[in-house]
Amino acid sequence: MAIRIEELKDKLIPMSRAIQGELNPGTDEGRNIVSKGLLLFRQNLVSNVKVRDEEASADVQDVTPVSVRLDLQFPLLSKCSCPYSGWCRHQMATFFMIYNKVARVSEWIQDWRSQESSPDTDENKPSSLDELLKKHTNSGALRKASELLEERKTRGNTPDEWWQFFESLLKKEDLQLLERQPYLMDVIIQNIYKRFNKEAPFEREWKPLYQLFATFFLTLEVDVFLQEREIELSREQYALFDFLLDEMEDAVEKLSVHAMPFSFDPFIAYLKEKSAEMSEDPEHSTEIKAEVYRFIWYYLFKQKAWRRQEVERLESSPSQDDSFIKIALLHQYLLLEDLDKAEETVERIGTELVAYSEFWLVKFVLSKRYEGLLLLLKAILVRLPSYIEEKSHYEASSFVRWFVRKLPTEWLMERDPVFLRELLLAMLPFSYYSYSEFLLSSRSHREWVELQKYMGYSVGEMENMGLSQVYKESPELALPVYYNGVIDMIEQKNRDSYKYAVRYMKKIRTIYKKLKQTDKWDDYLPYILEKYKRLRAFQEECRKGKLIDA
Repeated sequence: MAIRIEELKDKLIPMSRAIQGELNPGTDEGRNIVSKGLLLFRQNLVSNVKVRDEEASADVQDVTPVSVRLDLQFPLLSKCSCPYSGWCRHQMATFFMIYNKVARVSEWIQDWRSQESSPDTDENKPSSLDELLKKHTNSGALRKASELLEERKTRGNTPDEWWQFFESLLKKEDLQLLERQPYLMDVIIQNIYKRFNKEAPFEREWKPLYQLFATFFLTLEVDVFLQEREIELSREQYALFDFLLDEMEDAVEKLSVHAMPFSFDPFIAYLKEKSAEMSEDPEHSTEIKAEVYRFIWYYLFKQKAWRRQEVERLESSPSQDDSFIKIALLHQYLLLEDLDKAEETVERIGTELVAYSEFWLVKFVLSKRYEGLLLLLKAILVRLPSYIEEKSHYEASSFVRWFVRKLPTEWLMERDPVFLRELLLAMLPFSYYSYSEFLLSSRSHREWVELQKYMGYSVGEMENMGLSQVYKESPELALPVYYNGVIDMIEQKNRDSYKYAVRYMKKIRTIYKKLKQTDKWDDYLPYILEKYKRLRAFQEECRKGKLIDA
């Protein structure tokens, strides 16, 4: 940015007030503009941001790309290339991108939302950005040391007392915010977690265990809250659980640095009991149960005896047709490396196996559990076409991009390239780019050419995707591509397309020279010239290109 941060900070104070005054948090329109702008900002869809003097400009990648110009002095005179009249979500996203340089966007949102309950008068407006930030300080954040010590006493020294302590802390939180402000779910959960962390034990070695307990507790409680209110989460909103699981993983990593003291044993055993309760509790969503269960049994409960006991418990469960029980059993068999039982269990699981594959794809590659991983991938291959067919075009495209990123491509390329090819083939057309790269890297040029025909790309597009490599390494396979390209360009009947046709004809000539088959070129050229002899402009371009004598 060409403007200094301090100067920008001064300009954003009146701009922030003007926007908050324009958008009413009590109306659907105001809430939609802010929430959609926030989503565009968080998805990093604002680019090319430039701030100079009294103006800021940016590009926003929405369904249709737009250009935004913000007037920092008179914000409501700002412009956007979208058809919306007035302050729009693209201007909002651009403002958030700039505001994020000097302060927290989440606090701006909270301040704006507060206007819904208290009128925004000149008296209660903050006079500076510093005061604006102070306004967002949590009420009751400063307390007496005696009060803190009293609260710490209530935490107790047993796992059951910790759990009850967490329940008392959660009662002080307003989980209804998750319903009222769904676009801020991840921020709300992070703030709750921070307040939980303030009550962590003083002893350094106990902090990771407390962190593990707190994240485990919050994950289960938040999931139940959302399930009871039938709140469906978007892909972006699932970030709140990603955050908690990341913190859980961080806690386990800290615990694994040193051997855990014997005093931790009751706490670990307690978590094991809680995981069993969770597995039988219908109030939890299957997705969250599966993520937490697999994580905690993979990282924390490593004793084979415990895992065998858990298998017995799961096998005796009356809910054998329940998706979670099947996923949990498969997980235990894979951890115990009982691949025969794992294979039997896989046969009982439908396309949902694909949806739950991320954990195993990531963790089993890291731990080099390749046999179990290959078993899963072979089962997934059978289910991929049906799974993709169940989804919309957008969902299928997003899933395939994610799945290909998670695949251990390099290992599969070494271990079983034929199987990798089958996987990529099963996801066409959504896996086109990955499959195209695979064919080029394995020098399967004939299949690559067939893929391009299947996708219907033009020669110009193919040249940017790998045709140049085929042209150099397997020129005979590039011939039919350029043949079709010449005809397509001539049939368009305009001067520019004739130039492309001549360029492709030169490629054909070069290929015949490489193959030492110039006699075929001598037959091809007169054929084309005769077929299109009435197209004078085309004949002229052939002369300019020195394909024929002037």
